[in-house]
Amino acid sequence: MIVSVTAELGLDIGQNFAGGLGILEGDKFYAASRLGINYTVITLFYRRGYVNGEEKQKELLSNLNKEWESEITLGGQRIKVEYLAYTLNTAKAIFANPLNTNFNEQLYVENSDEERFYKCLLLARVAENYINERIEWDKIKYVDMQEACPAFLPLIKYFHRYRIIIHTPAPWGHPTFPSYLFKKEFGYEFPLDHVVMTDIGLSSSIEGIVVSKKMLKHVGRTFPQHMYKIRAVTNGVEIPRWRHPLLNDVKDLDDFIKKRKEVKRDSIKKLGKDTDKPTIAWLRRITAYKRPDFILRLIENLKDDVFFIIGGLAHPKDYSAVEMERRLKEISEMKSNVIFVRGADANLMKLAIWASDIWTFTPFSGWEASGTSFMKAGINGVPSIASRDGAVPEIINDGYNGWLFGEDRETLLPLNVYDDNKEYEEFLKKVKLALSQFYEVGYNAYKTFPTYCAMDRLIKEYGYH
Repeated sequence: MIVSVTAELGLDIGQNFAGGLGILEGDKFYAASRLGINYTVITLFYRRGYVNGEEKQKELLSNLNKEWESEITLGGQRIKVEYLAYTLNTAKAIFANPLNTNFNEQLYVENSDEERFYKCLLLARVAENYINERIEWDKIKYVDMQEACPAFLPLIKYFHRYRIIIHTPAPWGHPTFPSYLFKKEFGYEFPLDHVVMTDIGLSSSIEGIVVSKKMLKHVGRTFPQHMYKIRAVTNGVEIPRWRHPLLNDVKDLDDFIKKRKEVKRDSIKKLGKDTDKPTIAWLRRITAYKRPDFILRLIENLKDDVFFIIGGLAHPKDYSAVEMERRLKEISEMKSNVIFVRGADANLMKLAIWASDIWTFTPFSGWEASGTSFMKAGINGVPSIASRDGAVPEIINDGYNGWLFGEDRETLLPLNVYDDNKEYEEFLKKVKLALSQFYEVGYNAYKTFPTYCAMDRLIKEYGYH
């Protein structure tokens, strides 16, 4: 049995996730089911999802079955928890729903360190409780803690096969909490004023895993004392989930072009539009380091010659991102050749990928852990114009199965110390090149991406078999 504990989980039902981590964990779930692996992923049920997700949560609830009910202790209070299950073949997703607390109201939306502390601790408590009573620890090969949030688990229960998966080089991936909270909850007296949860996770695990080869260099500078136990397993995607069925059997370039046109035409109509223009997409979590301003500048530069699919979702307390989301939506209302897709719904993401001719992947180099949207696009024969970050340098060969732009930075530079104009000009140049070559380069992506990007490779490297 493999157990994964994660703050977010994105399946094709409902919306209980914020972005890339949730979708990745969903892909692992579907891959384990397909491959016949005994796999349980545990997360919290968030009543309002990430941002205004109430309606989507009703859809999720309608697909879950109540498996068990129990109680945990949190902050000195007894909390009743119902465990809601979604089972697919050998894989099970557990959505723990605490009934008399507000800590699971919204994902990643907190007003204080203490609230975030107890939200993460809640996840660990419900996971430990479920494993104790419903699985049993001696039947588990690995407990994989996704990011630092579940890293409270080793403070609650000793287990000799914990692993921690580090999904971001950025500071928010390594949360710290005041030591007095640990004394209040556990009676522990840490020697420092703040406790770094990633350090707790690495100290208590048999190994740490980062999600691209490039990330090893970041983590080596941040946690050098643990590098002897950290390795890279580059992310992948569940191809049966993300590839359009019509593209499963392509004979040659001509057949590929014919089927890509059919897939695009059908998918863009489902998004409520129709166009015969080349289509470029930028769709992801909206935040500064992913450089959403690049697509706004591109829309202005290319005018009406191209159709655009843009969008994503901003954290409600990232005010500059909320403003950018407003601007993206506004430009879609002003221009007939722009469609805005709000949110990170997996099924809408599929339509956006299938409806596109060119994908854009524009994070500030040094900030992205891996990235998988360009992989999902590539397995569908949609080539990406990508910055040299995350897993991109491992997969994209410039001019062959995609295009690269910008520097390959290996340090986490502040975003405000770098002039993006030079990189944007290179990005624009590659976009203009791609507009005349996207079928040929897309066909090369279609042929080369599946082997390396498949979830089957990741599952093997994780040792799940």
